[in-house]
Amino acid sequence: MLAVAADVGGTFTDLILVDSARNLVLVDKVSSGARGTAGSIVDGLARITGRSAARIADIDLFVHGFTVATNAFLMRSGARVALVTTQGFADVLHIGNQVRPQTYALFQTKPAPLVDRGMVVEVDERVDAQGGIVRPLDDAAVAAAVDRIRALGADAVAISLMFSFLNGAHEARLAQAIRAALPGCPVYVSHEVNPQQEEWQRASTTAITAYLGPIVGRYLDDLETRLDGETFRGSLRLMRSDGGVATSRAARQSPGHMLTSGLAGGVMAATRLCADLDIGQAITLDVGGTSADHAIISAGQPGRRTAGVIDGQPIRLPAIDVETLSNGGGSIAWVDIGGALRVGPLSAGAVPGPACTGRGGTEPTVTDAALVLGWLGAEDYLGGEIRLDVDLARAAIGRQVAEPLGISIEAAAQGIIRVANAQLAQAFRAVTSSRGLDLRDFHLVAFGGAGPLYGGMLARELGMRGVVVPQYPGVFAAEGLLATDIRHVDQRAFRALLDQVDRKALAAALASLHDALEAELQADGVPPERRRFTILLDLRYRGQFHELAVEVPQALLDAFDPVAIAGLFHDRHHATFGHSDRGRAVEIVNLRAEMLGEMGQVRPPEVAGEDAAAAAERRRAVLFLDSPAAVEVPVVHRAAVNAKGSQEGPAIIVQRDSTTVLLAGQVARVAARGALIVTEKK
Repeated sequence: MLAVAADVGGTFTDLILVDSARNLVLVDKVSSGARGTAGSIVDGLARITGRSAARIADIDLFVHGFTVATNAFLMRSGARVALVTTQGFADVLHIGNQVRPQTYALFQTKPAPLVDRGMVVEVDERVDAQGGIVRPLDDAAVAAAVDRIRALGADAVAISLMFSFLNGAHEARLAQAIRAALPGCPVYVSHEVNPQQEEWQRASTTAITAYLGPIVGRYLDDLETRLDGETFRGSLRLMRSDGGVATSRAARQSPGHMLTSGLAGGVMAATRLCADLDIGQAITLDVGGTSADHAIISAGQPGRRTAGVIDGQPIRLPAIDVETLSNGGGSIAWVDIGGALRVGPLSAGAVPGPACTGRGGTEPTVTDAALVLGWLGAEDYLGGEIRLDVDLARAAIGRQVAEPLGISIEAAAQGIIRVANAQLAQAFRAVTSSRGLDLRDFHLVAFGGAGPLYGGMLARELGMRGVVVPQYPGVFAAEGLLATDIRHVDQRAFRALLDQVDRKALAAALASLHDALEAELQADGVPPERRRFTILLDLRYRGQFHELAVEVPQALLDAFDPVAIAGLFHDRHHATFGHSDRGRAVEIVNLRAEMLGEMGQVRPPEVAGEDAAAAAERRRAVLFLDSPAAVEVPVVHRAAVNAKGSQEGPAIIVQRDSTTVLLAGQVARVAARGALIVTEKK
C-alpha cells in the first residue's frame, strides 16, 4: 500500500509517504500556499511521490489535515449566514448568557456573533419544553421565511428553533422548503447538529457549522478537482477535530467537525507512540511556524471535550482537547511601549517568513533567534533546501530588539527564546494544575519543526521525566493522520434520573443512534465487520449544572444496572474534580454515541535509512541560554544517533524535518519506533 498524509500549517505543509510494499518512508515540507486553496497540497504530493519514483495516481490512501475552517473562523472570513429562529428570539446570539468576559470590569465588550442581527429571520411557531407543539408552523410562515432568506442573499442557512432538540418537525419542514427553493444553499438544522438543551449554545453551534460549510465545501471541491486532474483514484480521508477522519461526503455534511482538523493529528500520533513506549502520562508540544499546540495524554488516552469556546463563540461538538498559543518559529519579537520584550501573537507566516529566509521578511522571529544562537545551522534547514542567512537575522534582531533595549544581539536572541519558553512553561503549569496533575509525572512529546529545539529546556525547567522526540518530529502531525479511523458521532436529548429511567424509551433511543451511525458508515463504504459502536451518557448530580460524558459498556446498558452506571460517574467525577458524592442521585442529560470504521492503521517502518548518507559529524559554535559565551558542540545527524543508540549533550541533532537541542547533562537514547528519549544523566 502507498499511503500519503499531508498536514497544512500556517508556514509549511508537512508530508509523509509510507510505501509498505518497499518498506520505504519519505518526509517532506513545502511552503503552504494561499489560504483556502489546495494548490500547495497537490504540488507537495507530486514532489514526494516523485522522490519515490511514483505518481499521485499510484497513491492508495491520502489523509489530509487542514486549517481552512480554523482560519476562516478566526479571521471572520466565513460564509454569509442567515439564522432562522423562533419569533421573539432573534437576539439569541447577541444576548448569549449572563457570564461577564471580565468579571470586575465596569465596561464589557462581548465578542461579536458570526451572524449579523440583520441576517436573522424569525418564524411564527412554538414548541414547548416537553416537545409539544404550542403554535403550529403554517404554510404562510414557511413561505415568508424562504422569501426573506432569498432577499438576504445568504450563502448558507442555520435553523435553530426553540426546543427543537425535543421535536425537530418544524426545523425539518423549514429546511425542506429552503432546500427546494434555494438548491445551491446549504441548510443546517440544530436538531441534527447539536440536539441539546441551552438555546444560545445550540444556536451558536449550528451557526458556526453553517458559517464553515461553504468554505469547507469550496476547499474540497478545489482539492478533488486537482486530484482528479492527476487521475487520483485512491481513498481520500479528512482529519476531524475529534481525532477521527471523515470521507469528503461526511466532511461536507458536517463541516463543524472540521473546525480544528489541523490540531488533532499530532495528538493521535503521540498517543500511539506513548503506547509503544509504555508511557501513560505525557504532554504533547507541537511547535510549528505560527503556533504551539499542547494537549494532555493521561492514562494512555488523549483528553477529549464535548464543548468549548473559540474566539468567544460556544461550540458543542466533540474534539481533542488541544490548547493553542501564538508562539511558533515565525512568531515576531517586539518591544512594547513600556520597554518589555514580547513574542507573538503576530507571525511572519510563510510569506514573507522569518528575516533569515531571505524572502523579504524584516521582523525578528523566534527562528531568527535560534539561528543567531547557533541552534539552527544555515546549511541544515530542510536538509539544505532553504539556506538561512544569519546576517539578515542579526540585522532584524539588532534593529528591533537589541537597539531599543540597549543590549547585544546575542543577549536579545537569548531573551526572545526565554520569553517564548516562559509562555509555554506557564501554559503547561496552568493546564496541569487546574486539573490536579503534577508535571513531574509527565513526559514531554516534542514535535513539529521547532518542538525538539525547546523540549529539553522546558522539561528541565519544569522537572518533567523526559522528552520524547519522534522519529520524524517535523511531520509527526501528518504521521498521526495515518493513525486514525473513520469516525461518526451523534447524540439525543434524554433526561431522567438513573433510578427512574424508562428502559424501553432508553433502548429505543440507543437503537435510533445505532441505526443512524450504521447508515453513515454504510454510506462511507465501511463493511459491518469493521464497525465499532461506543455509547456515552452525559451524567450529572441532580441539581448540578454541568455534566460529564461517561463511556458505558454495552453489557451495563443491556442489563441496565443504575448502581454500576452511577459508580462509573462517581469515579469519573472524582478523577476530574477531586471529589464525589456517592449518596447523591445521578441523572442522565443526553445520550451520545460514536461509531468507528476501522481503516487498518498505516505505520512508518522503524528507523528507515533515508538520510544515512548525511551522517558525518561536524562541530558548531552554540550559545545556550545559561552560557555567557558560545561553546563548540558536535552537530550529529539523526541517522548517526540511530546507528550508535545514544548521544550525550551538549549537542545538536539534525535531520531533514527538524532539529533537536541537547543540553549539557542530558542524554538521548534511541527507543522503540525510532524515537529518542531525552533524560537528565544520573
